[in-house]
Amino acid sequence: MLGDVGPMQFGFAGVAALLGGALAWFQADSVVRPPAPRHLVPRELPRDISDFTGRGPELAELGQLLRKKGRISGPLVAISGRGGLGKTTLAVHAAQRVAADFPDGQLFASLRGYDATPAEPAEVLGTFLRSLGAEPRAIPEAQHDREQMFRTLTAGRRLLIVLDNANGPRQVRPLLPGGPGSAVVVTSRASLSSIEGAHSIVLDLLEPGESVELLGQITGPKRVADNPQDARRLVALCGHLPLAIRIAGARLAERPDLSLTALAGRLEDERHRLDHLEIGDLDVRSTFMISYQGLPYEQQRAFRLLGLFPGSDFATWPLAALMDVGLRDAERLLDALVSAQLLDAIDPDETGVVRYRFHDLLRALAREQPEPEADAAVDRLLGAYLALAAEAEDRFQPGEVRKTSTHPRHEVEAQHRDELLRDPVAWFIAERHNLGACVRFAHERQLWDAAWELTHIAAPFYEMLAIWDDWDVAVKLALTAARRSGNRWAESITLFDTGALHRDLGLPDQALAVYEEALAGYEASGDQHGMAAVMLAQGIIYRNRGTWDVAAQRLTAAAEQLESAGDRRLTAQALRSLAVVRGGQGRLDEAIPLFQRALAEFQRLGDRRAEAYAWRGLAQAELDNGDLGAAARSFGRSQELTHELRDRRGEARALQGLGRVESAGGATVAALRRFAQARKIADEAHDQVLVGQLDTDIASVSQA
Repeated sequence: MLGDVGPMQFGFAGVAALLGGALAWFQADSVVRPPAPRHLVPRELPRDISDFTGRGPELAELGQLLRKKGRISGPLVAISGRGGLGKTTLAVHAAQRVAADFPDGQLFASLRGYDATPAEPAEVLGTFLRSLGAEPRAIPEAQHDREQMFRTLTAGRRLLIVLDNANGPRQVRPLLPGGPGSAVVVTSRASLSSIEGAHSIVLDLLEPGESVELLGQITGPKRVADNPQDARRLVALCGHLPLAIRIAGARLAERPDLSLTALAGRLEDERHRLDHLEIGDLDVRSTFMISYQGLPYEQQRAFRLLGLFPGSDFATWPLAALMDVGLRDAERLLDALVSAQLLDAIDPDETGVVRYRFHDLLRALAREQPEPEADAAVDRLLGAYLALAAEAEDRFQPGEVRKTSTHPRHEVEAQHRDELLRDPVAWFIAERHNLGACVRFAHERQLWDAAWELTHIAAPFYEMLAIWDDWDVAVKLALTAARRSGNRWAESITLFDTGALHRDLGLPDQALAVYEEALAGYEASGDQHGMAAVMLAQGIIYRNRGTWDVAAQRLTAAAEQLESAGDRRLTAQALRSLAVVRGGQGRLDEAIPLFQRALAEFQRLGDRRAEAYAWRGLAQAELDNGDLGAAARSFGRSQELTHELRDRRGEARALQGLGRVESAGGATVAALRRFAQARKIADEAHDQVLVGQLDTDIASVSQA
């Protein structure tokens, strides 16, 4: 033992060596052991803004979450949403409100998630460690070691950490503190729900009232109060996007001579809208472009091609047509665009299919991007609408010979087509506005065949659902398109549809005049089937007027020619109308068999709407023949079918018939109830002719 050796025995050289070793040990220890970090209290939150507006529910939720203490780890709140929604503004505002609850300080870092060079976690950790008092020379190089040191330094503290503009969980996980005392707020365009324990707040657009309030905060409340209508219009054109509203407000504040009306007028033009939403370092286009430029090529292409879509929202199959890919690939691309906050997924439509839509300003950005395949993509899109609409019409009223154009079809995958068209009326309702938009789009691009045929195919749906305004706009564009194409036959088809619209609007004279034009065109084109269809339409008008002899002549000739042309549906339609004429002439012994013959043909064809009308005609003949029981059964069957088909006008007329049966049987109260129900439906369907008839029925029964 060294303690047992005396100095004389050890020797002076040994003592010197021992003392030298001890001195070297102390010197080495002073180099290797890092100094203890100072306890600094960082205050790094950016300045709050004075005109913060709205976000009441989100602020309340953030405040509640951030003040909540956990047993294992502190709260982690992820605020996500597209660029321009004010995620950073909300995060900073909420953090400033609760900063006093975190006495050990607040850390802030911009992760630059969507910049060309995003911040690396190791870089941010180095900054945070220095902010917490670590000596720079004591901070290790390796990210893993920095993470451990960061968790050690934060374990016993109550810190609030704001991580702004993260590009995903990989950037965030290394920056989470240790211990339950600290809270973290992260903002990102991407969803961060995969981070364990994260509470997600998905930010949406401002409410209209909040949008106007924000505009007033920036421009001055009086300026908005003096012109509330244009203020609402302006923020709507900004898409209720906070960044866009802030830019518009800044432009107005900078230019007292620029009125809200004038700026709103500039924003009306979608082609240049983004040009007016830029001031200083605020720029909606650049904000959105960050997300677009970060996409892989196929997703960028999908974004550009969707910009060509003329409607407001869409299902999966239009993108498949635009890109000429399968439905699964289209669905995958749509999901990617939704995840990138460049597209919104909305509720399923009437067919149960999920739909998507652009924010107005994102659609403007998509339409700015050059797309070399635009013409071919548009042809495929219109071809897909033509193919689906044609099959929907075939299923809706089978057996009719339909006129077609030369615009190329683009078929949708068979299984998906069957799913979409299981209920053709539901499909039309879901696509109604898009069909009208496609007609306008085709007209603008001088694709004349697509414009007139889409309108022609949609005509039966417009008629049954009583969508007069849409039909009127479409048929006018279609007629112009047919005439500009120089196709006399196509013009005749569109004139025929125009006549049907006039007839249903209660304008029989205008309808007959247009039908004469159509008849001349069909004759010049040698289209015997078209001529027979016009004669049928004319016969119906004469039938409705009670001009029985002329009606019978036209309908008989039409039935013969249509049967020769092989058009079973229109042949049965002519027989049904002829039966009405025979009933009007008092020849019920002829009318009832004709109705039964037409009814059987419609049932064989599977044309439920025409079947419903045949039941109604048969019921009226049975009523006129005094067979109230048979009439009630036939009117009842007509009402059931029209209700299932959502044929509001047809249902109202069937209910009217039931009321007349009940009135004839002395059931006055029941009859009045039927008439009132029918009148309500007729009024909702804007069928004023039927409303007038029902008013007469009600008055007649009431006075009896």
